[in-house]
Amino acid sequence: MLDWLTWYHILLLVPSPPLAAFLVLGLDPFKLGKRAVQGIALLGGVAPFLVMAPMTGFCIAGSCNGIVPVFTLYFGQSEVALALLLDPLSALVGITVATIGAAVMTYAVDYMSDAKIADLRRFFALMNLFLAAMLTMVLADDSITFFFGWELMGLCSFFLIAYNTGSSQAIAAGRKAFIITRVADAFLLAGLLLLFLEANSVRLETLIPVGAAIDGSRRTIIALLLLGGALGKSAQVPFHTWLPSAMAGPTPVSALLHSATMVAAGAFLLVRFAPVLDAEPFVRNLTALCGVITAGFGALLALFQTDVKRLLAYSSISQVGFMIFAVGLGAPEVAVAHFVVHAMFKSLLFLAAGDITHGSEFGTSMVAMQGALQRRPASFATYVVGAASLAGVPFITAGWWSKEAILSRAWNLGLPGYVLWALALATAVLTAAYAFRPVLAGLVPAPPSITRGRRGHAVALGTHYRARMPGPLILGPLLVLSLGSVLGGLLVAPIVGFLGAVLPHAAPGPELAAGLAPVGGLIIAAALTFIPRLSAGLASAKRMRRATALDQVAQGTIIEPFVRLVRSLSKGARIDALYQATFVRPFVNLVRWLNGYRGGLVDPVGTLPVLLALRGKEALVARMAEDGFDRRWMGFANGMVRLWVGARRVQTGRARDYALGLATGLAALLMIAWGTTWN
Repeated sequence: MLDWLTWYHILLLVPSPPLAAFLVLGLDPFKLGKRAVQGIALLGGVAPFLVMAPMTGFCIAGSCNGIVPVFTLYFGQSEVALALLLDPLSALVGITVATIGAAVMTYAVDYMSDAKIADLRRFFALMNLFLAAMLTMVLADDSITFFFGWELMGLCSFFLIAYNTGSSQAIAAGRKAFIITRVADAFLLAGLLLLFLEANSVRLETLIPVGAAIDGSRRTIIALLLLGGALGKSAQVPFHTWLPSAMAGPTPVSALLHSATMVAAGAFLLVRFAPVLDAEPFVRNLTALCGVITAGFGALLALFQTDVKRLLAYSSISQVGFMIFAVGLGAPEVAVAHFVVHAMFKSLLFLAAGDITHGSEFGTSMVAMQGALQRRPASFATYVVGAASLAGVPFITAGWWSKEAILSRAWNLGLPGYVLWALALATAVLTAAYAFRPVLAGLVPAPPSITRGRRGHAVALGTHYRARMPGPLILGPLLVLSLGSVLGGLLVAPIVGFLGAVLPHAAPGPELAAGLAPVGGLIIAAALTFIPRLSAGLASAKRMRRATALDQVAQGTIIEPFVRLVRSLSKGARIDALYQATFVRPFVNLVRWLNGYRGGLVDPVGTLPVLLALRGKEALVARMAEDGFDRRWMGFANGMVRLWVGARRVQTGRARDYALGLATGLAALLMIAWGTTWN
């Protein structure tokens, strides 16, 4: 029977397989075939689940507070102790991330099979590194490891969003995501540094209680900085502008990025540091307000989208807003339950939509969803399950149970909570409306593609969807996630109880109103789909799909100034001119004087060492060039080279020659041994 010491040290193996897969795929110089690349990527993506599953079961069954120390350094009175932690929160979030990572990686093996081997290696290397970073952040027990995983996710997201290096749109989207999230990262880093100065330790078990016990304005500043970091990483208002643009990345990237990893990392941050927020009522109320505003804002913009991936992107903004709303309401346990449920149905929606629209000449627009029932019945059925869970269809979907818990928590707070409950209920109606729009579009027959023949005649062709039907590597993850999107509702109450809280329930009236929200949303979706006047008005509402005012402000105040700064520094602005005048030009003049140049610019870095070497050769080496000892020594060296070349001829590469050599050597050894027995 393995003891606890052995079990919690196995925790080190959770992020190790995807990290090893990244090292092999990204840094190994040897040539790998497509099957080898896919196998290594699949092993790196599935192995964390295989390790994390028994760890979570052990955590549920017994003691669940294991710390794995990595190393500890002491600087005066400050302690830097890096460690991993297995507690109820890290166990639940870790197994969720590992499950979604395994499903997405399995799906991506088939989905990305048409890519070139070099691109395939780059894609899967980054995907595995991204998964390792998220698992490291979730399991971290210190602020350094936590922030390292947090930052590494941001770097990987840039490369994955800009995966298609031939697309300027993809590169711009990756750059936008990288810059905006760096602003949020600065907030988080400042908050963690202030906590370190207060606690003289980086361990979370010390930082969080100390942060909650601080008096005065310092605690308010720390809580606000943590909130700013979470809002930026999770694409909440006003930092939401980078997430819809991130849809330029491949579908598996969107599924992993927007379901259980980077976008939800901000919510996990707030849950982990919830005691600090609870000790600061102003910041906690501000968190709830930001969450409910973002949830409604994201749902409203999702309703007007004509691209299914952008619709799901705004949906992620909205659903993470619900998680942050729950944290602000003082129910971080409910936020974790919604995190688990959202990870399942949101990854399912991205993967199912990706298979339905893959290869379509309409891209990922809503038109590409038309005819999905006839073309991809299995994928469409799983998409319907995910949409129903997103909409919160009562009792039979997981989304209903977690969302109802959030609404009940708001209602139970009394008069201020009633207002927040009303806003959240209206958001739930909008959520059902945009969730069912792609479903209803899939019931509409697909339009033919119109192209021109050789003589200018119009020829009707079928849309260029992926020809072959989805295989087990695509259908398997879709079916598993579909079951989770339905049966996951049974886990909501146990998750909340496992985290030490009680699932909230409201009065029958509010619960009935929340249960009718999906019905109202379905009616709105049907009207927007089948009533020509409304569907035409929705299609013409370009302002709701273009960059919003906040997006324009972010572009003008953050992105463009940052790009101009980088360009000015790289091209040589005033700092570079000052450097040239102070250091480079005097150095060049010195080199010219030493070398006797009277015109033409020389390389100061390369010329001066060469001049010094030549002068040294003339002063020392040239005088000893005719030395006889030196000639004899060089002759001996050349003789050794010739001897070595002759010895290499023995290596013929033929097995029989080597066997003969072994036999001869063995016979010689036997003769020597026999000779030693003589008297």
